[in-house]
Amino acid sequence: MTQKDLERTAWAKEFRRDAPVSYATALRYAQEERLEVFVEKTDESGELQWVIRVLHDPAFWMDAKPTKKAAIEICRQMGWKIV
Repeated sequence: MTQKDLERTAWAKEFRRDAPVSYATALRYAQEERLEVFVEKTDESGELQWVIRVLHDPAFWMDAKPTKKAAIEICRQMGWKIV
């Protein structure tokens, strides 16, 4: 996926709106071929949610969803490998 294609995805538009400071980093990670992520349940932000973290940078959240199913669906849509 080209950067322009990536920027047109619902995921990128939502990320840019919700976390503009981290947007460039998220795009860089999302463009990695075979980006490996893991999904975990956390209340780190004050609310219980399922977070998609970059495997080699676990402090970085690619997204957070209210359900595991929704988080896995984002990974599937974006082509991220869950490990």
